[in-house]
Amino acid sequence: MNKNNMGFGQKGPKMLTAIELELIAAAIVTFGDAIGAVAIVRAMEEEAQVEISLQNKDEELIRMKKQIDYLTNELSKIKSQMA
Repeated sequence: MNKNNMGFGQKGPKMLTAIELELIAAAIVTFGDAIGAVAIVRAMEEEAQVEISLQNKDEELIRMKKQIDYLTNELSKIKSQMA
């Protein structure tokens, strides 16, 4: 096997130029920024889901309080009728 078959030219191994390295670095940074943006969107969606869930629970608690108040009132009526 000669040196040409091993990927070596007459000047040694192929070296990346500064521009090629800069392009690779820019691509990696852009990819990282895209991942960060996706993470932010997902976090916002999760926060919105938690807010909706809390709102639903608050509404359910309000309905339960009204039912308890109604039943308490009915129980008071029954007690006054028995007395």
